[in-house]
Amino acid sequence: MATTLTPSTVTETQIAALSDFRASLPEESELGKVLGAMSDGLRHGVSVTVARDDDQLTPARAAAILGISRTHLYKVLDAGALRFHVVGERDRRILMADLRDYRERSMRFRAADAQSIAKRQQLEDELLNSME
Repeated sequence: MATTLTPSTVTETQIAALSDFRASLPEESELGKVLGAMSDGLRHGVSVTVARDDDQLTPARAAAILGISRTHLYKVLDAGALRFHVVGERDRRILMADLRDYRERSMRFRAADAQSIAKRQQLEDELLNSME
């Protein structure tokens, strides 16, 4: 089950203990990197959500993780861009693994779009410079 740790529910002593444990791991340790990000986030007042790939999320929880409105998330689901399954008669659930995959695809798309815009701007600039 996905769990969200908030700065108000985790004491500074616990954060320090987490940081100490992180420091005991090898520098290149992936677990160490994750624990470091958790302790840094909590120390700076940012909530941290920990979830397994097989965790089933409600649309509200998935939207919060993505930082979008629930209404927008339903549009994404209805467009087929993010997989989900129906529980009961109409309640939707999203696997954390699918949410992570969607986020990664979205980030790659935005990066490619930004590169395309930058390239177009560069070509426009070159065209304007050649007209001078």
